[in-house]
Amino acid sequence: PPPLPLDRVTPLLFDAPKDWLTPRIARRFDAMLAAGALDEVAAMLPHHDPARPAFRAIGVPELVAHLNGEIPLAVARDRATVSTRQFAKRQRTWFRSKMRHWHRIHPLE
Repeated sequence: PPPLPLDRVTPLLFDAPKDWLTPRIARRFDAMLAAGALDEVAAMLPHHDPARPAFRAIGVPELVAHLNGEIPLAVARDRATVSTRQFAKRQRTWFRSKMRHWHRIHPLE
């Protein structure tokens, strides 16, 4: 349950359309790479266990595959951004079913 009763608040949903969100997903992953995400995954690699939540995080399996020499970094980046877009789509579906009565805020308005 929400920490505050919904009948006592104005619930808001930031409704980001796909065409607005997609380029931001790519830029965010690029920023994460520039900030050292690959080095962070490399540091975790000796303890790699795909069953652990940290190794299932979006982007980690793709970067592990790159570090293991299975795919180029560009492919890892593309796959990670696709995974993020798929996750965002699942979120939008969940929002439509669970938050359909919430007040929507559109980023372009």
